[in-house]
Formats: sequence, structure tokens, C-alpha cells
Amino acid sequence: MDVEKIKIKIIKNSPVPMYQQILNEISAHIASGEWPAGTQLPTEAELESQLQVSRVTVRQAFSAAVAEGLVVRLPGKGTFVSGTETLAAIHKPEAFIGYVVPHLSSSFNVQILLGVESILKEKGYHLIFCNSEGDLAKENQLLESLETNRMSGYIVQPVYSEASDRNLIRLAARGDRIVLIDRNLPGIQVDTVMSNHFEGGQQVVQHLIDQGYRDIVYLAHEPIQLPSIAERLRGYQVAMTKAKLEPHPPFVVGGPIELGYLQDQNSLTLRENVALEMIAELLRGPARPQAIVAMNDLVAMLVLEAAERVGLHIPNDLAIVGFDNLDSAVTNNLTTVCQRPYEIGSEAARLLLQRIHGDKDASKQIQLPTQLIIRGSSLNPNQPKILAGSLV
Repeated sequence: MDVEKIKIKIIKNSPVPMYQQILNEISAHIASGEWPAGTQLPTEAELESQLQVSRVTVRQAFSAAVAEGLVVRLPGKGTFVSGTETLAAIHKPEAFIGYVVPHLSSSFNVQILLGVESILKEKGYHLIFCNSEGDLAKENQLLESLETNRMSGYIVQPVYSEASDRNLIRLAARGDRIVLIDRNLPGIQVDTVMSNHFEGGQQVVQHLIDQGYRDIVYLAHEPIQLPSIAERLRGYQVAMTKAKLEPHPPFVVGGPIELGYLQDQNSLTLRENVALEMIAELLRGPARPQAIVAMNDLVAMLVLEAAERVGLHIPNDLAIVGFDNLDSAVTNNLTTVCQRPYEIGSEAARLLLQRIHGDKDASKQIQLPTQLIIRGSSLNPNQPKILAGSLV
């Protein structure tokens, strides 16, 4: 084959490193038979000019190709496709997994990532990490870029959106291997690994009831249509009804963007300040409840800040519980529900590998159990004391 006819394509703004894209292209062309044994590849200088990348990048790709046995470099002659018949076995088109999440700003998401990586690394796969920043347009762009770079599968924590025109739905409809984490996406049949949010919602409410609280409000930040949040709310409602208590309509604050994506952990944005003032108004007014079930720990932090603004003491004047067991829950002595993020990640990775290796069973919806961690924010001073830090 004429060297001038050998073309390699890369995407400059791809999350995949450029040397890795060159290596992927070399591997794919060889494995497909398009470049048979003995085919001479362009020189480093030719690829540098053709792709507009540095010589170091090209050399790194060639070195990796040599290490994998794909090509041989003959001094004074050039770089050639290896003559072994096992090239297809050496090349693993399934070696890369696209991983897309809205943010990595909490220990919860970091632990999920570590769980995913522990399984994939053990099996020889490489994770391409992407941050969608809670923006659907960016999620679509990242998935499109990953798709171009021949991912063998995807693990995605989808951005909340009611839009039906999204790349994730298109990839699922095409039959790509996808596992969703932490939340499902109505309308598509793919594997999902998440916590049992309904169980966790019941756990915190039952704890408050056991502590003698009866006037309990569920406080949420928009969007509460997220399946995980909706299930926590349903847990609140069922636990209240079982105790023959009237569940209140949820007290909802904030706008359509989820907390945590654009949030500075050390200062409140205008958006959080608006939510904070709405909570403070509730706590100042005659409808102030005895206890608040916050939809997650980030919202619970807003409640704690609002309580301090209006002069309330936790838990003497108000009990508060959260969900997620973030680092801030520990430092603020917050009763919360502990999920198992590392297990969520590792289970999602195992499930994806099963699909890659040929499992064609119906899509699975795996729910991992939660655990209530009791701290001082919910202990009724008028009730018999229980040990803070208890696990239920």
C-alpha cells in the first residue's frame, strides 16, 4: 500500500489524548485487515505534518504500537505492520470505556469513580473520564466525541433533562453498551445501578418518628422530578402514612439546576442564597415544623445555615436529617443516609463488562441497600438518649 494513501484521523478537542487516538487508529486499521502485514506507515515527520501534532505525540503513539506488537520499526527503513497472525487478538477495540458524570466535586462521586476504575483496571480496560458540568449540551458533545473514538461501552450519570433529543437515548436505541449510575432515565432500556432511595427515605423518617417528632416536612431543591429524589420523597410519604401521620406537600426551593454542579463549596451563589432565604422564611413563620427531611446533604447544609440565621438551635428547636453522608455531614454532626458509592461504581463496571463479553439478558435495575447514620442533628433532647453515630 502506498504510504501517501494511509490516512489517520484525530479529533483535537477530544477527551482522549492525541497519542492514544493515533494508536487507536493504527490498531483499528490493522485489526480490520485494511493495513495488512508489511504495510509501511508514514514517518514521524509525515504524521506530524499531516495531523498538526508534535513529533513527541507521534513518537509516543508509535512506541505504544511497538510495545503492543502491532508494528515493527526497522532502522533506516521505516515503520511496518507486524507480520504476526495474532494482531487481531493483540488489538482490543473494547479497551476503552467512556465515563461521563455531571461533576466530581463530592466524595460520593469520587468513590463511585474509584469503584468503577478498580474493576476496569483489573481487567485491562482504560477509563476516559468526562465532566458534563450538569449541562445536557455538553453531555451530548462528550458522548459524540467518545463515540467517534470507538468506546466499547459507557458508564453515565445522566444530566437531568426532560428533553428526548439526547445522544444517550440515541446510543441506547442503537444497542450500545451503557450502564447508568445513581439514577435511571425513563424511556430507555439500559442497565442501571443505584441505591434503594425509597428504603433510605423511609429510614430517616422512621427515625424521626421514633424520636417523637410528628410534624415532619420534606424539603427539596428543584428539580424534584429526578427519579432518585422522587423515590426519597415517596419513602417519606409512605413512612408518614404508616405511622398514621399526615405527610405535608414537599417544600420546594431553588431553580432547575441541581445543587453541586456549579456550586462553590466555600461560598453561596445567588441561586443558593435565594433558596436559603426561602428556607429562612419557613423557619421564621408559624408553620415551622418540628423536623425537616432534606432531600440530600447539600440541601441539609442550607437548612443548617438558615437555622443559624434565624437563631434556631439544632436539634433543640429543629431536627434535621439529610441523605448521602457527604464529608460535610460528618463535620456538621448531621444524621443522614449512607449510600455505598464504591459498590455502585464497581457493580456498574462488572455489569458493563458482562455486556461487553456477550451477555444479552434483559436490562437490569440493581438497587443497593442504604444505611442510616444517626448523629446529633436529629436526637430529640426530650427522648431517651441513643448513641450518636449509630448505624441502622
